[in-house]
Amino acid sequence: MEEARAIKMHHRRDLTSNYAMPEISIKLVINKEQKQVVFAEAGSDFIDVLFSFLTLPLGRIVQLLGKQSGLGSLDSLYKSVEELDVKHLQTEACKEMLLKPRSAAARLCEDLKIKNIHEDNPRGFYICKESDCLHKSPCYYTYVTKARCSRCGKLMDKDWSWPKGTVEKRGVFVNDGVDFIITDDLRVMPISLMSGFSVLEELRINDTGILEERVINVGNEEALNLLRRSLESKHALTEVFFPDACVEPSVKCFPVIKEEIDGSKAEHKFNVKIILNKKNNSVLSAEVGGDFLNQLLSFLAFPLGSVIGLLRDHISLECCINNLYYSAKSLGLECFKSKECKNMLVLPQLASHYGCKQQMLKLVEMTSTKWTCLASCIKCYMDGWKCSSSNPCKHGLREAEFTEQNPKLQNGGSESGEGFVKDSKRFMVVDSLHISPISSISLITAKGIDFLISDVVEKEIIVDKAKVLSLLGAMLISKTVLTDVFAPKQKQRSN
Repeated sequence: MEEARAIKMHHRRDLTSNYAMPEISIKLVINKEQKQVVFAEAGSDFIDVLFSFLTLPLGRIVQLLGKQSGLGSLDSLYKSVEELDVKHLQTEACKEMLLKPRSAAARLCEDLKIKNIHEDNPRGFYICKESDCLHKSPCYYTYVTKARCSRCGKLMDKDWSWPKGTVEKRGVFVNDGVDFIITDDLRVMPISLMSGFSVLEELRINDTGILEERVINVGNEEALNLLRRSLESKHALTEVFFPDACVEPSVKCFPVIKEEIDGSKAEHKFNVKIILNKKNNSVLSAEVGGDFLNQLLSFLAFPLGSVIGLLRDHISLECCINNLYYSAKSLGLECFKSKECKNMLVLPQLASHYGCKQQMLKLVEMTSTKWTCLASCIKCYMDGWKCSSSNPCKHGLREAEFTEQNPKLQNGGSESGEGFVKDSKRFMVVDSLHISPISSISLITAKGIDFLISDVVEKEIIVDKAKVLSLLGAMLISKTVLTDVFAPKQKQRSN
């Protein structure tokens, strides 16, 4: 009896077809006098789209919003990676990993009704096209286009896709068929007879005569606008559907995290040299090594939900995304398809191989998937060779393992870890988190940085877990990150 194969692959072009993205209808309750959304009623398909924002890596958000996310210095960090020569990185693939980071929930989000904010083909992967590499075990695959084969060193540029299951999936994160109320500031709660009245009471609306119901269709453009507004506003629904309405702007404040996060004496620490303008106590730049820069660059791969979770006891982002996160956290398990689906939102993992060695914030990295091809090597399987336990493939393999390669490893392989930049390199980081190879000329001639030579002093700073967490928080809301973290003012800084 022929053994069943544990792997099936299809060429990617057979699985990607252009089709019109559907829209989702939601009901809005409008304050007619103020042209402001009071709340919305929507089904699980819309809530799934909103909650999926929490699974997006920060770098993906910057990419989606055209490098204009408005999140502090995040855009500056992203742009500097674009400009960085790949010779400073561990591998050429590292640059793509930082600029187009993969979400650990990518394949799940393929079932969203509106999916333009997620990857086009999350099941797509690349393999080496050399026959000598394909008839060996393990055979390596990767999701990164610039990755090189561990065996021959050539680009892995043959594109394939995992097949999509034939079982119809209903819903993604929350239970299908459940309806919810969403407030203007993106608090989500199960619908009930009293939930709407509670929102009206909270807003001190007594006269229902000023209220009007409207049905709105939400498509790709609206979903992207909702993502943008969730990161910078307290009134996301109003600003998306009534952009001319006058609403209260958000004010973002940054308190430096001073307390010890982890009291362990074995905690990893390293030193950073900063150039300080003693006249105004501002940081002009920092001279850093690969250890510091890997901490900084890895932020681009952090899922938004994990970032909010890490900062929750120290910084509250004064915008709707904070409410969306705490809604996912506070909703009961009965609202979700599974405990795993809820954890994907409130404790999202890094995609496989996006972890960074000695990353102090220690986000969990998802386990990469390994597949097994029985009675055949990958090459023979692709060629349609009819194999069985009694008739193995012509290369003599009775079992071939299909393993994800770590694109950060210079010599290939599937082991986790390694950083994005070379440890031996030295870099300059300015206050807005723009990074570049170290250069005295770059600092002296930098535009927008005015100082007197007599006011410049060098200072050595110890960076520990609390400082790294402070850097993450400041990056999201400040354009003077190094000053806020390494030379904080006495009073709380607002931006």
